[in-house]
Amino acid sequence: MKKLFAILMAAMMLLCCVACGGGNDTPTPVSLTVGTGGTAGTYYAYTNAVGMILGEATGYSYNVISTGGSVANINGIEDGDYNMAIVQNDTMIKAYNKLDDFNFPTAITSFSVLGEVYSEVMQIVVRGDLKDTVKTLADVKGLRVSIGDAGSGTEANAKALLAAYGVSLDDITAQNLSAGSSADAMKDGKLDVFFFTSGAPTTAITELQTAMSIYLLGLDDAVMDAFIADNKVGDYAVYAKMAVTHDQYDCIPADAPITTIGVTATYIVSNSLSEDQVYNMTKALWENKDEIAKAHAVGSGMDINNAFVTIGNVPLHAGAARYYTEMGLSVG
Repeated sequence: MKKLFAILMAAMMLLCCVACGGGNDTPTPVSLTVGTGGTAGTYYAYTNAVGMILGEATGYSYNVISTGGSVANINGIEDGDYNMAIVQNDTMIKAYNKLDDFNFPTAITSFSVLGEVYSEVMQIVVRGDLKDTVKTLADVKGLRVSIGDAGSGTEANAKALLAAYGVSLDDITAQNLSAGSSADAMKDGKLDVFFFTSGAPTTAITELQTAMSIYLLGLDDAVMDAFIADNKVGDYAVYAKMAVTHDQYDCIPADAPITTIGVTATYIVSNSLSEDQVYNMTKALWENKDEIAKAHAVGSGMDINNAFVTIGNVPLHAGAARYYTEMGLSVG
């Protein structure tokens, strides 16, 4: 009898193992490393908020890393250092199409798009006591200017804008500083002007304006029109004019918003991630956008209808495309 009982128990245990997959079908934990930007910038703060919310929704682990920005993030995905990153759409398109030989000597196609999340603007911050001296970007000659982290989208934008105004790097004392380091240097009297492409408002600038007098420099319509036209990819305009207002920065007069050039912050992912993984990430992103907006102000600009309208010819990841199709959006 004892022998029969033992046989029955063994059989039951075997059936349980088969029913549960024998423990071999337990999903492998998904751990993602995400490239962002400097710690005082919008990329880092926003993606930390996104990572926490997506982590709860997907069960995946999001390890958010501070980096030099868009160029470093794209190269990091190519090198296998990051699985996901947030980048400027202009830098992304240039990398994919080999339109920037300095930063991308070969085309990088190891990534695809998860979705565009918010608008960014090219911001030029100037010391307040230079108000009567620096009225356009052409006036920065001879000054100490931070053009952003080396290898960042900000640096690429700064160089292009300076060139559009006839200013070379030889005309200024150029420094490669992050937004936070630029703000600190300006407070210490060691910097006159700095560039930063990010969502507005951004912490580095909002905190700086409470510590000293600053202003943001607008761009001329003729320069912006030429810049937008000259940087098209085929018939596709990478850039657009965007306003920065008093609602975003107190240092901008309520009756005198500035106009500058905007790009789009976009989440990209490594092509090595599976369709199911990226589907789950994309679904979690858009179905929790209200929570993301509560966690960071730029999240209020998230609109699924604009999730892939300015990505040029860079493809959507299959998992993202699957989700957008389910939501009734045309991804063709």
